[in-house]
Amino acid sequence: MTQFIAQHPGLIFGIIAVGVFIFQAVRVLKKAKKIDREGIITDAVISRVEETWDPETTSSSFTAYAQYKDEHGECRESPVALTDTPEYTSGQMIRIRFIPGKYDMVRIAKQDTVN
Repeated sequence: MTQFIAQHPGLIFGIIAVGVFIFQAVRVLKKAKKIDREGIITDAVISRVEETWDPETTSSSFTAYAQYKDEHGECRESPVALTDTPEYTSGQMIRIRFIPGKYDMVRIAKQDTVN
C-alpha cells in the first residue's frame, strides 16, 4: 500500500482534494438550507460586487455583498451570491435571510417565503 502511495502522489492528492471539495459543498448546502428554514428576513442593500478573474479559464465570477442590520440593529456586511454573471448592482435593494450570530453568509429571501 505504501508503495502504491509513493508511486501515485498526484492521484492521492486528487482524491483528497475531491473529498475536501465534496465536504465543503455539503457543508455550504446544509448552511443554506438552515438559513432558508430558520433565517430572519430583513431588508438589505447590495453594498459592493467584486469580480474575480481566473486566467486559467479566462472567465470571471462575481461576489455580491449585502449590507443590513442584524437582530441587534448593528450594521453587517455578508456575501449573498457568487455567480458567473453580475446579477446584482451596488445600491440595489433586496430582501435577505440570515441566522442571528452567524453573519458569514446570507441568502436571498424568496418571495414565496416572505410572511
